[in-house]
Amino acid sequence: MKKFLHVGCGFKQKAQTTRGFNTPEWAEIRLDIDGSVVPDVIGSMTDMKAIADGSMDAVFSSHNIEHLYPHEVP
Repeated sequence: MKKFLHVGCGFKQKAQTTRGFNTPEWAEIRLDIDGSVVPDVIGSMTDMKAIADGSMDAVFSSHNIEHLYPHEVP
């Protein structure tokens, strides 16, 4: 099964991402900085050390980049 990382998921699940990921072939791994949304991984999009390199087949990140400050982007 393929895995995709849902960055900054909030309360959304894979059904609210894109039709391509909303299939049985894709497993969603939810990452969010806010533990109250019960993500699989608590972390920031600027520090994803908890996600092993090469462990995901795709990334879904919607409406996240605009929340970064210039100094947070190397």
